[in-house]
Amino acid sequence: MRLIAFFIAVLFATAAGAQDMRTITDATGTNAEIPVRPERIIGMHDQSITLTLIELGAPVVGSMGRTTDDGTLYMRAVDLFYGLDFENSDIAFVGQWDAWDYETIASLTPDLILEWEDADANHIEKLRAAGPVVLIPRSNEKFVSTRAIADAAGVMDRFDFELARYTALIEDARRWVPQLQGASYAKIQGWDGSLEVYAGYGGLTQVLEDLGMVRTDFAQSMSDRGVIWGETVSAETMPEHNADYLFDTFTVAYGDTATSPFERLNDVLPGWCDILTACAEGRYIVLPREHSTGTNFGSLERQIYYVVTHVGGRPSIAAVN
Repeated sequence: MRLIAFFIAVLFATAAGAQDMRTITDATGTNAEIPVRPERIIGMHDQSITLTLIELGAPVVGSMGRTTDDGTLYMRAVDLFYGLDFENSDIAFVGQWDAWDYETIASLTPDLILEWEDADANHIEKLRAAGPVVLIPRSNEKFVSTRAIADAAGVMDRFDFELARYTALIEDARRWVPQLQGASYAKIQGWDGSLEVYAGYGGLTQVLEDLGMVRTDFAQSMSDRGVIWGETVSAETMPEHNADYLFDTFTVAYGDTATSPFERLNDVLPGWCDILTACAEGRYIVLPREHSTGTNFGSLERQIYYVVTHVGGRPSIAAVN
């Protein structure tokens, strides 16, 4: 058995040595030596990094995952988009928040590990002991994170192809729903009896702005202060979130239904729908959260179709004013 293990180790070492290498500078300015075409990649976030890698055709051998109430392991959004989990794929579970399995990470002999730039320094150090690590930037700028993932994984050709498809689809959608040009939007939600308002919501924000929509003054002021996602605010601010279109989300992984967001806002302020005209006039749009926060191309494409369908099937602003 030891002899077999030795030959396996030599085989991996020979394969790694045969790869063409390059130096890449990550989001923190740190250089890493990685293969031009990595063959054993670990994604340290399922819904963003791993999902994007799979979409772009990169070879993933390990991923962060999550646990359901009954103990089942899954990769959030990866299961919804591709039907993949740790049982029916060759992707190994490498742990979850604050419970990383560094032994498994090392045993996978990764030639590239992708993690977010704001990850804990001690965690990053342990990852680097297992293989080359490239830290991905968190940014509200369009495709910065996705492009960084594609570049590190050596799949920029696929990225360029998908970007061209997305750009063409946006151009079509702007013609399909011209009423969105200059229309305002708000993204709010109720959670544990509190009101949460968002300056940005990942891919949903990108799609809405690419379709020509603009934030409310309240959300724009948040963005100007540097808020990337959202904040908990007083329910008394509800009238300030009036917009032409109102967006909310439900979480498939938590067992929500499409009515859950409405009910959660009722817990915040009964009668809230009468206060916001977008809801009162039928322009309150509820989308699956797993499809709405992601900036991978599959998420963006779904959101374009969601918005076009919902807007096209609801009373136009002109019809009710």
